[in-house]
Amino acid sequence: MGPLVYYCRWHNARLRLHGRDRQIVWGDLVFTRADQEQTQPFRFNQNTWELTLIEDGLEKTLQLDELGVVTTTADDALQ
Repeated sequence: MGPLVYYCRWHNARLRLHGRDRQIVWGDLVFTRADQEQTQPFRFNQNTWELTLIEDGLEKTLQLDELGVVTTTADDALQ
């Protein structure tokens, strides 16, 4: 889960976890801007370090490295 924690640090986000299993962690990333809280649902694969952000019914998958830096992205529509 280290890369996810680092990603949050780089993007000034907090984790609000809703659940986890052996491979996947899911919940919300919480951003505070201008005294307003914005949340973005996510899933994080702890084995592959893929972070999937969900916005307006669309998924955006980011590949993280060990320091939480985005190395590649791929956009997919939710089915």
